[in-house]
Amino acid sequence: MAEASAPASSANLGPGFDCLALAIELRCRVSAERSEAWSVCHDGPERPAEGEADAVLAAARAVCDVPLRLVVDNRIPVGRGLGSSAAAYAAGAAAALRAATGEANTDRVFRVVSELEGHPDNAAAAVFGGFVLADAEGRAHRLPWNPTLGVVVAVPRARLATVEARQVVQDVQPLGVVTRSLARVASLVAGLLTADADLLAAAHGDEIHERPRSLRHPSVGGLLEVAKSAGALHAAWSGAGPSVLAVVESDTRASVVEALAKALGDDGSVLEPAIAVRGLI
Repeated sequence: MAEASAPASSANLGPGFDCLALAIELRCRVSAERSEAWSVCHDGPERPAEGEADAVLAAARAVCDVPLRLVVDNRIPVGRGLGSSAAAYAAGAAAALRAATGEANTDRVFRVVSELEGHPDNAAAAVFGGFVLADAEGRAHRLPWNPTLGVVVAVPRARLATVEARQVVQDVQPLGVVTRSLARVASLVAGLLTADADLLAAAHGDEIHERPRSLRHPSVGGLLEVAKSAGALHAAWSGAGPSVLAVVESDTRASVVEALAKALGDDGSVLEPAIAVRGLI
């Protein structure tokens, strides 16, 4: 039986809309073996909702002509902005290729996941791991992540569909918004490389996707403010939300965890995942 796993990811990280992402150590694991007919069994705690398309099965069928039996153990919260579909596509495609051919080329898996996702940021993190940039040509680049920085993730119980979150983002942006966004994304990347608090503070306030989404879902915007008030160097919508990712140093981690847990109450949970330095395994 062939196996593969891919990590969760937090895309955008604020102003890096559709081009930056960070892989975090929650995984979707898939086993695959040849069978007489296609089938998929979800053994893990997270699975597609009834009536939703199965990402693992879709990716496996996209790369493999022979029928497979797929077994999925997914630990990534679904529909919370943590790249569950990208991880499922990556693990499903890789497990299928290994079952059918004995190997899974990472560049091929990345191309398949990018096509199925419709954008390459989560795909890059799921396949290659770490802190990644998807450039204007859709290529993936690993960037160095400052080792003094960690992350805390607030995961509300409610789901938010990516399609819904994207509907509030305008296709055309004013020149002032664009120039401020360029400054913010430059500050973000430089701040994450250097752990410079002033640069990371200058990355806050995204106007392209976070502001309109927070107007529609003010509770998520509230979590951003809670995290920053508790000492996070940076806080952002995780992908399309409603999860929030906070960038912390070791001396502020506990206070950020406590503040987010208090803000969520019984309506969610707070995770402290490691950075996934390896992507597809």
